[in-house]
Amino acid sequence: MKKIDVTSAAFFYIVKELEDEFLNGYINNIQLVNYEENNILKFKIHKTKTKELIVTPQILFVTELIYPTNSECGGLIKFLKKKLYNQKIHEIKQDKNNRVVYFKLDIYYLIFEFFSNSNIILTDLEFNIITAKQKEEWKDRTVKKYEKYIFPQSKDIKNATEEQLLIETKDLDIKGTISYIVKEYNVSPAYIGEIKTKNEIISTIKKSYDILTPELELKANKNNSGYIILIKTGECKLNIIEFFKGISDNYSENIKQLDTKEETTKGNKQLSIRDSQLKTKENYLKIAHILEIEGQKIYEYMPIIDKLNTQITIAKDKKVPPAEIINKLNDYFSKNQKELRIKSIDSKARSYILEIKE
Repeated sequence: MKKIDVTSAAFFYIVKELEDEFLNGYINNIQLVNYEENNILKFKIHKTKTKELIVTPQILFVTELIYPTNSECGGLIKFLKKKLYNQKIHEIKQDKNNRVVYFKLDIYYLIFEFFSNSNIILTDLEFNIITAKQKEEWKDRTVKKYEKYIFPQSKDIKNATEEQLLIETKDLDIKGTISYIVKEYNVSPAYIGEIKTKNEIISTIKKSYDILTPELELKANKNNSGYIILIKTGECKLNIIEFFKGISDNYSENIKQLDTKEETTKGNKQLSIRDSQLKTKENYLKIAHILEIEGQKIYEYMPIIDKLNTQITIAKDKKVPPAEIINKLNDYFSKNQKELRIKSIDSKARSYILEIKE
């Protein structure tokens, strides 16, 4: 599947939808989705009913599909499952205009970073890091255990007025204004497009956070190497619930392809196991046949074996050495029953080996 980038504005509306779905709900379970890259998590969250939240390195969305999970997971997932079970969700927020979403729970913050290599961080309510999926070091912040979690530095476009933005960019040309807003406010250039004037740029950006019925669209990026998810400000595309379904189907198709590969592998493995079982059964049948023949021989020679037991016991009581007993018995067999021979006698185990030649 091609790489997907999600704009900060799209996250703004995604978080609003997640608030409606999960605020005041409880985390019941966390699982690793059985996906090729092993980097998709499934959160089961119960509010009025249990729903599933899928978290990928690029996006998080609600799904009604049943994603297959990998039971053999440890490390971070096992740790989070233990810590977060039955934790109530008190807040779901986007940090400023960053691609960062966090859940405030009873005694933790669960933070998802959807930029760079992506990250999952668990902190206490003072933002002291308890654990993180991976250690990250930036010039102005470090993400690792025992450090204080610091949100990425940027200004919040939602709190800035159009007048304020015009003042901040009054000495800049169009290109400089775009560069300034993209850098300082973490705004995607995709929302600016072919706009020619400074006022239009600022007005359009501000309007993208003021949509009553937001719609999302998946659009190919410039070099066609992936997609970008952004708010659609023009013609109707998909509302967020429909968009979640589309994204869910997209990931699901890749998982189904992986399942098909795994089913083939499993099928081959099962054939191998079956062949092994058939060979084992064949060996057992051979052994059973041998034992059956040996059993018949023992039954046939039972009178002789009874007499042999008696003679060996008498000889042992008389302190006759085992080697002498073997010689005397084999001398007798050589004259009377040549198919029989005593191979050994174990005095401690009170046993002997009688060979019966065919």
